[in-house]
Amino acid sequence: MSDKVSLLAETLVKQDEILSELLSVTLRQREALKEGRLSYLQELMSEMRHTSVRAQAIETKRSRQAAEIAGDLGCEAVVSKIANIIPPEESEPLKAAAGKLTATVGRLKMEMSILSRLMDEAKNLNEMLINEWRRMSSNAVGPGGGGFDARI
Repeated sequence: MSDKVSLLAETLVKQDEILSELLSVTLRQREALKEGRLSYLQELMSEMRHTSVRAQAIETKRSRQAAEIAGDLGCEAVVSKIANIIPPEESEPLKAAAGKLTATVGRLKMEMSILSRLMDEAKNLNEMLINEWRRMSSNAVGPGGGGFDARI
């Protein structure tokens, strides 16, 4: 059992590392969006997709490991439930890794929420600018109405 719990703790640490990478990408995306660096933002989107795939894979591994340990112990596949049953010397590293991961997930959710709101604001601003440009073009001065009359 000790080996399985150690592997689960290692997986939680690895999951925290990957989600920290995702957090870093999210922070860089926010800055790129604020600065209007679209080509860099595209690069970061690609990096985010790659990191997200890794995050999903490690989540699947963590879930499988927790389910196996929970099956052996006869409890739910939740780290806190597992930690309450196993000996303290095994549960402490597991609780520490889970606590750090939980904190990282909280920061990541917050940053993704901020990024999402910024992207919505940018989208709304772009739509307003496009609509204003179209309105100005349709009300243009001069014959033909398709542009501005340069004659004075």
